[in-house]
Amino acid sequence: MATKEAILDAATGVFLAQGFAAASMDQIRQAAGVSNGSLYHHFPTKAALADALYAHTLRGFHAQMFAAIGPRTSAQNGVKGLIRAYVQWVLAHPGPARLLHDLRAGGALTAGGEWAGTNAEGFGRLAQWVATQVQAGQMRDLPFGLWMALVFAPVMALTRQWVTDPAPVVPPKVRAALEHAAWMAVAPLPPS
Repeated sequence: MATKEAILDAATGVFLAQGFAAASMDQIRQAAGVSNGSLYHHFPTKAALADALYAHTLRGFHAQMFAAIGPRTSAQNGVKGLIRAYVQWVLAHPGPARLLHDLRAGGALTAGGEWAGTNAEGFGRLAQWVATQVQAGQMRDLPFGLWMALVFAPVMALTRQWVTDPAPVVPPKVRAALEHAAWMAVAPLPPS
């Protein structure tokens, strides 16, 4: 494993166990088994490490999410698929999912850090897919921020609960309800 990846993996464990504020760079260095020089060469500050870790984790999350929306995916299948992918990723990666919530909520991220570019890239890709569906008349025309809130707010709120369990379970009935609610929130309105 490359040094940078070893540090990111070690930081994940230390941040999850200690919390960002209590974690030290020395704890992360020891867990990664690297020298001070290697650690600070890749990540000069704990904030820079948190930014990079958030971006790294976010890229894995985005990869699973975007697999649900291809160019030929219908609006309904895409919206439901996004929610399905979101839940599946959280269940498969409860630690990293908790880390995304904790680092963001705990003020560990710096404005304009690496994570911001990764987030903007993901939002841009999703906004483009939404715009294509709206243009085709397959989805309601809503401001993108509102679209995001309507589709993702319920599952994001529940994620905070799920990630407190080391082995979270989301019953199929709950998954289906979340998928249906997300789609109904943005589905085209019937003609009046």
